[in-house]
Amino acid sequence: MKTKIFIMVLIIMFLVSCASIKNYYKLEQPENSLLTASIGSTVFRLNKSSNLPNVLGKADLWGEKVDRGYTEMKLKGIKENGNLILQITDINLTSTKTTLDRVKKQPKVVVDVDTEVNIGDEPTPGTTIFEFDPKKENFLVIGGVRITFVETTSYSIVYKLKKEFIK
Repeated sequence: MKTKIFIMVLIIMFLVSCASIKNYYKLEQPENSLLTASIGSTVFRLNKSSNLPNVLGKADLWGEKVDRGYTEMKLKGIKENGNLILQITDINLTSTKTTLDRVKKQPKVVVDVDTEVNIGDEPTPGTTIFEFDPKKENFLVIGGVRITFVETTSYSIVYKLKKEFIK
């Protein structure tokens, strides 16, 4: 009987001692390197995730992650005066998934998918298009990422990336 109580106490202590849920931010492009982007290409993409919560709302013991969305910046164009036309897409996802979803036997699910294609100048939801003058300011901070513009030509930019305020 004492052995069972001891094991139960150890299990409870183990579950309570799990770490808090943390957010993670991963740049797809390298930091502090000279990068080049031409018109239409991605300047940066920052993928967001967090720990999968367990039953107690703490971080999953096995380190599994949940997708939380992304922030992306594209170079849409360069005007004759050197101003950049930039497109920012910031998608934030929420999830009710927990470690219990791993254990449950999942029934077969039929999924219907609708796709929406936007043709024209209307940006998709979560997207902002704006004009930026790199001659007035040589850097821009978007979604916790500092973009430092080194050179601008009529068709491309040279820049560096650095994460700010996020780990």
